[in-house]
Amino acid sequence: MKVRIPSPATMIAAIALLFALSGTAVAGVLVTSAQIQNNTVSSLDVRNNNLKSIDVRNNTLTTLDVRNGTLRKVDFAPGVLGNGDGAAGPAGPAGQQGPQGPQGVQGAPGLSGLEIVSAETASNSDSPKQIEASCPAGKQVVGGGAHIFNAATDAALDESYPANATTWRGTAWEVVATAANWKLRAYAICATIPA
Repeated sequence: MKVRIPSPATMIAAIALLFALSGTAVAGVLVTSAQIQNNTVSSLDVRNNNLKSIDVRNNTLTTLDVRNGTLRKVDFAPGVLGNGDGAAGPAGPAGQQGPQGPQGVQGAPGLSGLEIVSAETASNSDSPKQIEASCPAGKQVVGGGAHIFNAATDAALDESYPANATTWRGTAWEVVATAANWKLRAYAICATIPA
């Protein structure tokens, strides 16, 4: 039986194929990240079926070169991957005014018909003196006071308070008995109070 020797061209092709196959396998095992110089890997070096992601102008990686779900929250911390604290951009234009909201619930009615009613005693030297100022029908006391007039000697205001919901009472007397005339006036601040 006659043995056929391959041609020189076939032998060279076989050797080249052997080197090509072993070179890829060896490169996959031997090349590590420590052996890659910084800023040398580009989109052209990344395996990606989407050719549109390759930026041929500057050969940089783009978001389309990164598989979804591979980046972590820590990768986007300030100062990482270029996400530093940049200057704030200009304010955007004001948006259109929104539609008017629904009318709110009617609030409780407040006080109304505020007025001051007064009453006073006779002007004489009687002591003590007491007087009440009463609100008109439908109104209640919301405040009040009392005042002494024409006191030639020591007369003192003893009481000034709401006697009930519609009346303010004042009481005064002479600290030192006198024959001089004086009088006491009471004031009731009245208003209509909603039920």
